[in-house]
Amino acid sequence: MENPTLSLQIILGRNIRAAREKLGYSQQHLAERADLSPGHITDLEKGRKWVSADSLARIADALGIEPFMLLLPADYSADLDAFSLLTEYAMSVRERMTGTLDATLREMLGRRDRVDDGHTGHGSSE
Repeated sequence: MENPTLSLQIILGRNIRAAREKLGYSQQHLAERADLSPGHITDLEKGRKWVSADSLARIADALGIEPFMLLLPADYSADLDAFSLLTEYAMSVRERMTGTLDATLREMLGRRDRVDDGHTGHGSSE
């Protein structure tokens, strides 16, 4: 019977390597971006070590993908690419919306302040 943990370690290692190579990163560069040792990256890619939740999150962040994507089998790769594109698009839309909302709120608050300033000296002169 196949050891599911070992299979998952191998899948994880292959996915880290594939994502790293897709970005043109060396193991050293990925290690620096993830604040891990190059040896740790090598061990993970070769399936020799299991990853902690913290390291998984750091590696995924350094690769610009969601952590769960590193645990999916290779036959999900087309879905991963689509998910990556959708995630990128969603983040882009969110950033633009946030920028637009911030600008609109600043403008509205500026108008309110100008209106408030205009009304303060026009009351009764007691």
